[in-house]
Amino acid sequence: MNSKKPYLNANVLTPVGIIVILIGYIAEALRMSSVIKMGLPSESFFPFMIFLLGFPIAVFLLIQGIIDTKKKIAAEPCTVQETEDSVSESAEKGRMINPAHKPFLITLLTFIFIMLFKYLGYTLTAPLYLFFFQMIYDDKMEHIPRKIITSLAVTVFVYILYVGFFNILFPEVWK
Repeated sequence: MNSKKPYLNANVLTPVGIIVILIGYIAEALRMSSVIKMGLPSESFFPFMIFLLGFPIAVFLLIQGIIDTKKKIAAEPCTVQETEDSVSESAEKGRMINPAHKPFLITLLTFIFIMLFKYLGYTLTAPLYLFFFQMIYDDKMEHIPRKIITSLAVTVFVYILYVGFFNILFPEVWK
């Protein structure tokens, strides 16, 4: 552990980043509309549920990261070399993204999705969101056509689910 800044590690910084992004995410979602309209869930219902689930989990992960860091400091001081070794180990396995950063990147991607949603609409943002989501978790440059097809299929399914079954209309961008 770097003795000058021991808490600047992925176990602490990732949950902090997730908390910050979730707060921005829910603020933007609630600006779109209230969670319930006329007794039915609105377009901000799903972001609200993500916040309700994600925020306590992120706080728990932050507390756990701080506790783990304290234990590591007490047990044995680590060196910066260990961090460099884990990054090179990820590269050797063909990964483009360090696995410790994936939760933060997904949360950032979700925040960007919510920010662009009201400007670009569901039809443009959802397939891109799903595609990049898959690219982050399966970060090898393989099966790109399958990821594109999956993104489009899920987009169509969710659209049919929201509009057809729940009668929730997405914001119209083309007005």
